[in-house]
Amino acid sequence: MAKKLKAALLGFGGMGHFHATQYKDQPDCTLIAICDVDRKKFEKLSADINLGNSGEADLASVHQYLSYEEMIRNEKPDLIDICLPCHLHAEYAVRAMKEGFHVISEKPMARTLAQADRMIRVSRETGKQLMIAQCLRFEKTFNTLKQAYDSRKYGRLLRMDLRRCSGPAGTKTSWYRDVKCSGGALLDLHLHDTDFVNYVLGTPDAVQTFGVTRVSGGIDDLMSTYFFADGPIVNAEASWCRAEWHTSSVMVFEKATLELEGTRVKISRTDKPLEVLDCSGKNGYWSEIAYFVDCILKNRKPEQCLPESTRESIRIALAEERSALHGRKIPLK
Repeated sequence: MAKKLKAALLGFGGMGHFHATQYKDQPDCTLIAICDVDRKKFEKLSADINLGNSGEADLASVHQYLSYEEMIRNEKPDLIDICLPCHLHAEYAVRAMKEGFHVISEKPMARTLAQADRMIRVSRETGKQLMIAQCLRFEKTFNTLKQAYDSRKYGRLLRMDLRRCSGPAGTKTSWYRDVKCSGGALLDLHLHDTDFVNYVLGTPDAVQTFGVTRVSGGIDDLMSTYFFADGPIVNAEASWCRAEWHTSSVMVFEKATLELEGTRVKISRTDKPLEVLDCSGKNGYWSEIAYFVDCILKNRKPEQCLPESTRESIRIALAEERSALHGRKIPLK
């Protein structure tokens, strides 16, 4: 029987709850421990965030700790799943890898490029696997869009438009409202779409972002344009200043337009009836954990989501931030 890996979850807020629920039916990994500085977090088995309800986590056999140090003294996990506030990702990823654990960490990878570079360097030095949980790379709907682009099935991509908007994240006193911790809507929310642009098209030649500050002290409502020489028109909008949660993802090709609607992809062509693809099934959170565990078991790099690639997404996002703050186009190549 193949070895079943053991995971320990660090941080049991909204995203921690989402991750915890995804271990229930993982074939090759089980959750053995959770850690959070707030004991009250353990009393609530589910959480509501912009995506909806996490579902209920089964913690009957999961040990609970109030500090990382206590957890690793008492447990022997194979991997640490980091769902801490953004500004703590790099610190604890580095600590965990140095102490002998593989690491999957929520996005953003880090608040600075220097932190991201240190994470990559420590992964190489220790031989421990590192992957950032950019969940869109593991969603069937978004991979349907990527496959359409890669295959050229519908001809050349002409335009891509991505939108991700919600009300303010967290409470007025939460770390989300402090740009030094969260990076504002740009680095916390909008990064999903920045990363998807990078995942599909690679690094743009330049970016130009127009944005405003209202919630966190950072860029909390914005529109970005990504410039590609001889490439498609690419725009992405994000906000923490709206009345309700809304996302939209559209790719306009020469021969068809693909639009995401929940777990469906709608394909409209000029010469054929509307086609709707059902992409329901395991979500991106479950799939990213399963993929990372498989990489550990097979001792192979997480090619679908290499840390060098997610580091590049941070570089692009920080260029967008500079563009918004200084009112100019920022070259990236």
